[in-house]
Amino acid sequence: MIEKIATDISNKLNKSTPSRDFDELVGMGAHMERMELLLCLDSDEVRMIGIWGPSGIGKTTIARFLFNQFSDSFELSAFMENIKELMYRKPVCSDDYSAKLHLQNQFMSQIINHMDVEVPHLGVVENRLNDKKVLIVLDNIDQSMQLDAIAKETRWFGHGSRIIITTQDQQLLKAHGINHIYKVDYPSTHEACQIFCMSAVGKKFPKDEFQELALEVTNLLGNLPLGLRVMGSHFRGMSKQEWINALPRLRTHLDSNIQSILKFSYDALCREDKDLFLHIACIFNNKRIENVEAHLTHKFLDTKQRFHVLAEKSLISIEEGWIKMHNLLEQLGKEIGSKSVVGIYFNSAELLGELNISERAFEGMSNLKFLRIKCDRSDKMYLPRGLKYISRKLRLLEWDRFPLTCLPSNFCTEYLVELNMRHSKLVKLWEGNLSLGNLKWMNLFHSKNLKELPDFSTATNLQTLILCGCSSLVELPYSIGSANNLQKLHLCRCTSLVELPASIGNLHKLQNVTLKGCSKLEVLPTNINLILDVKKYKNRENRGLCSKKEI
Repeated sequence: MIEKIATDISNKLNKSTPSRDFDELVGMGAHMERMELLLCLDSDEVRMIGIWGPSGIGKTTIARFLFNQFSDSFELSAFMENIKELMYRKPVCSDDYSAKLHLQNQFMSQIINHMDVEVPHLGVVENRLNDKKVLIVLDNIDQSMQLDAIAKETRWFGHGSRIIITTQDQQLLKAHGINHIYKVDYPSTHEACQIFCMSAVGKKFPKDEFQELALEVTNLLGNLPLGLRVMGSHFRGMSKQEWINALPRLRTHLDSNIQSILKFSYDALCREDKDLFLHIACIFNNKRIENVEAHLTHKFLDTKQRFHVLAEKSLISIEEGWIKMHNLLEQLGKEIGSKSVVGIYFNSAELLGELNISERAFEGMSNLKFLRIKCDRSDKMYLPRGLKYISRKLRLLEWDRFPLTCLPSNFCTEYLVELNMRHSKLVKLWEGNLSLGNLKWMNLFHSKNLKELPDFSTATNLQTLILCGCSSLVELPYSIGSANNLQKLHLCRCTSLVELPASIGNLHKLQNVTLKGCSKLEVLPTNINLILDVKKYKNRENRGLCSKKEI
């Protein structure tokens, strides 16, 4: 109780401290003048406003500034960041309705600050918010379905509410009946020079000796803010002579095309930092930093420092534990990285039809370490003759809707750190007992046919085990008690699960367990160190969360 009160007070103090995050942004005053006219905050009407412009021009930055300025004036507020990427990062949905439910669930969790909200139908937003004055930012919308899920009608929200949508697609806004649209224009040459200088020398106006050089570099770069910031970071800390020495190469390699500008910054990295940049662009964008560090610890001596270097050069950002790379930088990295294969990331959403994968598709890729396959529907990707081979060096295997009942007989787990097989058709993972000494995360979400789990005797580094929706699973192996670093065990909707093994009481680092919907689970081990109200996990309305307690 005391800890909760202290946390609440700390959070209130943090909110009351004026933010200086946007003090140095160039041109924000002019953006705000135009946006405030569109927002019309004095009006009691519910209004949707679009912020429209190309990638890298600063739409999200403007929306963040608005949110920071005005969110305290509303009863509830939420900034839903990069919804386009959110759709790919979270569990795959089988159809539009499921995708809408998933988005609405994410939104409600954020706006009421409650992580385990359950949305049973699409009327929840209207029911819960129609009398609340809310400020909502929906960032990077690229499908009308996303808007329909969270803000289909203005009547869903209380008087005076404002919904701000950022997008590259003006037609999407018009189709939704949004007529208040702010087009983000490119900055003037003067503003472009200031953006570059802020990133290069930390102030809008450099010393006299750098002024002409800064203007020349800006003229070479063009006026897309992303490119100006990235190249400004490249020049940061250089002497005047180093600027002069860099100009001839700039003149011959840049053509004001954003790709050539970003490539110039990439080329200036050392070999190890280039390698990390390519790993992030091709495989690990929008992944949790702790997961990426675990996957790459074998390759880089000081991963944290190299992340810091890329962030300083504006090539990535690290936000609330997630690695973020702008889509233009990601595109550049994929074009460069396609020349050598250590990782594959494939999203079936890009498929127009179906894809039959050969049983020998991965032969010859003996150095493949990271394999991520996102599949939005089970009828898109097939392995008609099974799978004969996957690299023995795999550290990450993520394959949504994996269509086979078992992984290949030669599957090797020696280096495996993360296994993510959501919505799979697996009955068992593999034959026999395999070493799981490096495994940290296992996610078998909604693998309805799964009947057998592997032996966890060697899984001493396992931290998270997600089995939600594994409705054919009857029991957990006794060896789960050897996973002495396990912190999260999610078992909700394991409707065939009859009991938990007594060895689960040995998991002293266990922080939370979800048991909601385990309708056949009647008895718990007497030695389990958990606060557990049996009525709670039987009640369909509760969160199903049990927190650790020392007894």
